[in-house]
Amino acid sequence: MTNKVGSGRSSGSEAARAASEATKKALAGLNGSAPSFGLVFASPSLPLGECLRSASQVARGAKLIGCSTAGEFTEEGLIHGGVSVVLIASESPVLARSVRDVAKEPQQAAKALCEGFHRTAEGARQKGYVCSTTLTLVDGLSGAGERFVESIVENTQALHQVVGGAAGDEGKFQATHVGEPERAGTDMAAAIHVFTKNPWGVGIGHGLEPTTAKMRVTRAKANVVYEIDGRPAFAVYEEHAAKRGVKLQAATAGEYLIANELGIIVAGKVTRARAPLSVGKDGSLSCAAEVPQGAHVAIVDGKPDAMVAAARQAAEEALHNLQGQKPAGVILFDCVCRGLILKDGFSREIAAVREVMGEVPVAGFLTYGEIASYSGRIESWHNTTAVALAIPK
Repeated sequence: MTNKVGSGRSSGSEAARAASEATKKALAGLNGSAPSFGLVFASPSLPLGECLRSASQVARGAKLIGCSTAGEFTEEGLIHGGVSVVLIASESPVLARSVRDVAKEPQQAAKALCEGFHRTAEGARQKGYVCSTTLTLVDGLSGAGERFVESIVENTQALHQVVGGAAGDEGKFQATHVGEPERAGTDMAAAIHVFTKNPWGVGIGHGLEPTTAKMRVTRAKANVVYEIDGRPAFAVYEEHAAKRGVKLQAATAGEYLIANELGIIVAGKVTRARAPLSVGKDGSLSCAAEVPQGAHVAIVDGKPDAMVAAARQAAEEALHNLQGQKPAGVILFDCVCRGLILKDGFSREIAAVREVMGEVPVAGFLTYGEIASYSGRIESWHNTTAVALAIPK
């Protein structure tokens, strides 16, 4: 049996109806094959648990995980206030899990997500399923970051891939939700471990350029940046905004911060970005992932054409990493700030992915952080990035 991928989306204020309609569309794309697993991406205006339960009923018992978003999309385009669903029909063994209390102990949460992995992997290996990929979703306000992803890698196996995204809440930065049909809520993470005979393809692209001179993080701890060049971190952003005619207020700075993220510079290049999520009373910035003290940084931005080019780059890398296999579909984890930059032109990004992959289903959501740990990449947690996961036929 080959893999088949189906996608669907639906808008509406009734969670059960929207999820059911989106799942029925995704199911139709499987052309009669039964789905074995899938993902549900739901607007924060719709109760996630209700969406997942409704999708599960339609999806004939497929193993599902899901999260709240900052926007949902399929190949038909980006929507807000709805649900997008991707279903995969496959003979590949899968293991699904969800955990609570991510913010306090992200590494322990990741370890718990991997419970039973080695037992399942050994059984799969005996049947020729020698490759493995984890799809994971995590509370976007938990600050889990790279420690969370690295712990998944440590608790799986060699050459294992981890891809996914951090849940959103449409830029409110108040509460994000993750779960599976049996339970969903805040401060949670969920994962589906997939064991395959052939590799799945992962690729990333960001298209970011510095908009300030290079600076140094002079005081930071974990994901909190206290000082940049000896000044309160938020003061650096206030100055940046003032030069653009914008007066920032700490309580309402969220959209500006996430549209102008903090880029970490290595060897003169922006290697990854970190999204500031909130401002402390001391002028510190709490970011979506760790920023090392002593790191060189700049405030970064991207132009629409660069965003589209980066999505194409991610798709090209993902296709290359399929090692000659043809894609059946693509799951795309895309930063919320890319949606803010592209606005109504977000369909250009989806079109760029399909120009590379062909007329295949595409589904995904706008995230508060993107996850991609795979061969050839040192970093595993990203912001302002498009992460493409190509599923082979």
